[in-house]
Amino acid sequence: MENNIDFENLAGSEKFAEFTELLMKLTGLVMALNSPGGDVRGTSSAIRGGNPFCRLIRGTSEGLRRCTDCDRRHHEKSVMKNKPLLYACHAGFLDMAVPVFVQGRHVATISSGQLLPNPPNELEFKKFISRISWLESAESSLRKAYFSAPFLPREKVMYVMRLLELFAGHLCDSIQRIRELESEKERKEIRLAKEFVEKHFNDPAMGLADVAKYAGLSPAHFSHVFKQRSGMPFVRFVQERRVREAKRLMMRADKSITEICFSCGFNSLTNFNRVFRSFERQCPRYFRKELMKGNA
Repeated sequence: MENNIDFENLAGSEKFAEFTELLMKLTGLVMALNSPGGDVRGTSSAIRGGNPFCRLIRGTSEGLRRCTDCDRRHHEKSVMKNKPLLYACHAGFLDMAVPVFVQGRHVATISSGQLLPNPPNELEFKKFISRISWLESAESSLRKAYFSAPFLPREKVMYVMRLLELFAGHLCDSIQRIRELESEKERKEIRLAKEFVEKHFNDPAMGLADVAKYAGLSPAHFSHVFKQRSGMPFVRFVQERRVREAKRLMMRADKSITEICFSCGFNSLTNFNRVFRSFERQCPRYFRKELMKGNA
């Protein structure tokens, strides 16, 4: 089993979630992790936070398109130069892109910002609304959102960007050490089982007997060993993997909840809703609604 760090390792780590929460509490800034393929991850509280002006823009299809195109261009530039990048978005806010490389391989890009470039004032407000003349929104709403948007002096913005860069390196090193230790301690049978699940979790017919056979153990013995070594029942492990995939797919607008349910290996919507709620304490539709609201 390889110990290479990938986007899922970073996005699913407790350290990423903790750092994101602390950054928001200390500075008001939202931090997200972007995969090379375009997936975006952030914590639930970060999704609800952020710049209210940006939420108004991203709440429209045109605004979301402009934001996505702008971020993608600058993220690619940051990756190409292999260095953090501070840039002005299409609406005029300051954004940061910090590429994360592991052994020369780009695995993610940390994004943050949505900051006013100058302290809020009437003159700057007029400049902002002139840039987004295409946005159909009441001036009163835009004004309220603008004067509620976060601002940091440029010197502090540079400090934050350096902090994100240091955090990215520390996170990768920490996860790499953990994975190496886990690999050393983990029984061969457990490694084989997890490899099998990773390849077949989206097959609803996959069962404990199939995995036990692949690992070379009887179903009863495998069930006992897996729970003892992994700290959770095998069935729960598979459920967690399927829910994690469902959450990833919910970032895409081209798939319905029903399509996501069956593409992740669940055999019914009822079962999907029950399992998803047991992990996230809310149903899939509400989770996606909150997710989309946060990206708006």
